[in-house]
Amino acid sequence: MLSTSEWQSYLLNFNSVFATNHNISYFKHKYNTVVDGHSYHALLLNDNHDIVGGCSVMPYYYKKKSKEVKLGQAVDVFICEEYRTDPLMLKRMYSELKKILTINGIISVIAVPNDTAYPYWKNIVKWKDIGDLSYWVLPLRLGNIIKKNKFLNIISLILIRIFLFINKVLSLIFNKRERKSVYEIKFDKIFINNRFIKDHIKVLQKDITFYFRLVKEDGVQTAYLIYAKQNNRVSFKSLIKAVSYIIKNTDADLILYVGPLKLFQTLFIKVPKKFEPKKLPLTCDILEEYNRVKYADMLEFKNWNFGLLNYDVR
Repeated sequence: MLSTSEWQSYLLNFNSVFATNHNISYFKHKYNTVVDGHSYHALLLNDNHDIVGGCSVMPYYYKKKSKEVKLGQAVDVFICEEYRTDPLMLKRMYSELKKILTINGIISVIAVPNDTAYPYWKNIVKWKDIGDLSYWVLPLRLGNIIKKNKFLNIISLILIRIFLFINKVLSLIFNKRERKSVYEIKFDKIFINNRFIKDHIKVLQKDITFYFRLVKEDGVQTAYLIYAKQNNRVSFKSLIKAVSYIIKNTDADLILYVGPLKLFQTLFIKVPKKFEPKKLPLTCDILEEYNRVKYADMLEFKNWNFGLLNYDVR
């Protein structure tokens, strides 16, 4: 357990490094509402016992077909700039943390590192690439998106409503559902309590449930669609219901879905690689040699259903 002063130093330095404004309650909720009742951390302390760096792993259950496996997700990795003199410090922190993870039954650590961290994890720590997450977009108010004449908003909204009506008709003919993947997050009460906070909007419509979050980025109001399922599977109809609700009840300029859409649908447009705002590489470190053989299929991207639902950047 951390002391009050240690929590304060962690909070101060984390917020400074990532330019965020989180409070202690946010971290306590995030780190404790997971399957083990706690998460795992390697912390870097200075001579005054201030926490100036951290590497955290949160345990989650994933379903591998009919079985459950416990994976760790690396999050909140940082070292204050003035303490980055040793380039191998983070690797040593993670190496110590791996010993605890193995003891607690975690077979693999997964992460989506940012552009700055990715070369370090890949080249120094030797994490393996699984694949890159895709972006799917539906523009609503074109004038706001391209920052041109607002009259374009009226035209684009009219066209989007016509487009949405056509998709609703198509969904009556075929309502495709996503194909099952080898590895999928266990979506239970523990995960829901951890993943969704007050900023997320939940909507329940008969057998369809969806979650989304509104975030203003560079003047563009973006609705991140995180979860949209019909009887626990993404379907053409669940996507349409979510989009219809967002258009009717919010001032979103565009709707964004991140991750695989493993079904035939004509609603969202896949963003070409060259237009993606940033690369989102899913990476993996399988712990213990025997697990690297048993779970070698983790390194194949086609085996994963992993997207914005799985990690908490939105």
